[in-house]
Amino acid sequence: MDAAARQLEDRLRDLLKVVRMVKQRPHALAPGLIGTLSLIDRAGSDATGCHAKELASSAGLDPSTVSRAVAALVTNGLVERRADPADGRASILVVTERGHAALADARDWYDRLLGRALADWSPEEVEALTRALGRLTTDVEGALGSTLEAAR
Repeated sequence: MDAAARQLEDRLRDLLKVVRMVKQRPHALAPGLIGTLSLIDRAGSDATGCHAKELASSAGLDPSTVSRAVAALVTNGLVERRADPADGRASILVVTERGHAALADARDWYDRLLGRALADWSPEEVEALTRALGRLTTDVEGALGSTLEAAR
């Protein structure tokens, strides 16, 4: 591995440390639940809701992990299970009004944090970082996929 790649690895490790610090902030809802709630909101943004299986797949999580998170969200009144109109045996997940309020609160907090963190950045710098992170995420996912396939 060359020096530039080592520096990137160090910066990614630093970033993950900061992400852990952000996750430890006091909030009414655990960060993992905020993430799951956000995924349900995005997946069901047209008010049709989403299935837990689809949620697990899109999040890259084990279905049992998603099941526990969904159970906690339902218990807290942030998500409700509804009968799937297309398949009465299945249920869909829909964000409640209380869930939308919790999500808005979390998004406001993150917006304020990023606003402070990026106050001295130009719009071009923010855009360049956004593009680079998107590409890195896609490429790492691809590398993981090829690594997993090779290991089989």
